[in-house]
Parts: sequence; structure tokens; C-alpha cells
Amino acid sequence: MSQCELSKAITKLIKPGRPKSIEKRDSILAAAQKLILELGYSATTMDLVATEAKVSKQTVYSHFSNKETLFTAIVILKCQQHQITEQPHTDKQEIFETLYKIGRQIVSLLQQADVVAMYRVVIAEVGSNPQVAKLFYEAGPQQSKQMLADYLLSQAEFKFSREDSYVWAMTYLNMLKGDFHMRSILGLSYELSDEQQQQLVSKSVANFKKLLLN
Repeated sequence: MSQCELSKAITKLIKPGRPKSIEKRDSILAAAQKLILELGYSATTMDLVATEAKVSKQTVYSHFSNKETLFTAIVILKCQQHQITEQPHTDKQEIFETLYKIGRQIVSLLQQADVVAMYRVVIAEVGSNPQVAKLFYEAGPQQSKQMLADYLLSQAEFKFSREDSYVWAMTYLNMLKGDFHMRSILGLSYELSDEQQQQLVSKSVANFKKLLLN
């Protein structure tokens, strides 16, 4: 999916509409996510989505031009719900406090059962349909990396180059994932209590700060 198509998918989610239209859109998104998690991406068709959402196929296409755009919208919406795609408001907020807040949002997102399930679906599809992984990465992980890199780049005191901002963003994101993210994808015990999430993020921020200031 091109950046233009990705932007259109985002616009569909945030563009104001009539309440009835928004309700149908949300039903379509919920139905599509349910089917993809149950059947996989390839086996989910727009006809099945229409039936599950109890709307016409024409209504589905009036909101989403194809299955790729619909899938992208599902991923974007989940990130938006956890404020992962938005630039943080940092007035008078110290950089490491902001990184802690971002870290809590990301760890919380990665703990969601439907997010873990979607990672597994994408991995299962890679061999037969690698485009699914590309769509998922561009709409989810890449957007998180971009948001964090843009924030780091905006911190003039550190004088990051654009390339450096991406490297540091990925460094912090990998710290946050720790061991639990891999365990979750493999179906092993992975749920962290709120206290454990706080500890993970606090430690990640402390280690990131140590690296950054050395």
C-alpha cells in the first residue's frame, strides 16, 4: 500500500460523518477483525464481512475500497485507540517523562489479546501472502516508529539527525518489547500485571537515558 493509500485509510477513520454512517463503519471494522482473527486474512472476503456486519456489500465498499484498505484501517484504529499514532503533547514536559508515557501506551497495546492474535495471523500468512505483513507493518509498527522518531527529532537539545532519530526510536521500542512480546507471539505465558508493566517501562526509560546521555 502506498503512503497515499495509507493516508486515505487514516482519513476514513477520522473524517466526521453522520452517526448512522459511523455506526455502520464501526460494524464493518468489528466484523472484519473478528473474521480475520477466526479465518485468517486470505479466507476473509468482503462478502463474508458484509454478512457478518449485517450490511450490504455495497455499503462495505462505500466505506472501504478493498480488503487491503479495510485491513489497514483495523490496524490504524487499534493504534489510535492507544494514542500510538499521535504526536505527544509535551508542553513543559521533560523528554523522559514523555517517553515513559509513550512506553506505557505501547506496552498496553502489545498486551491486548486481539493484537497478539493479529500478529499470529500475519505471521501465518507470510509464506502464502507476504503483502499482508507489509500492510500490517506500514499501518502499525512503522507508524509507531515514525511517531517516536518525529518526537525525538523535535528535541533540539539532542541534535538528532533524521537517520539517528529512527535508530534511537527502534532502540527504545525494542527495549519496551523485552521478552514478553516474543513469548506472546509464541503462545507462551506473557501477561504482565500493571506493576510489571510500570517496571518494564521505567527500566526501559532508565536504560535509554543512560545510553543517550553517555
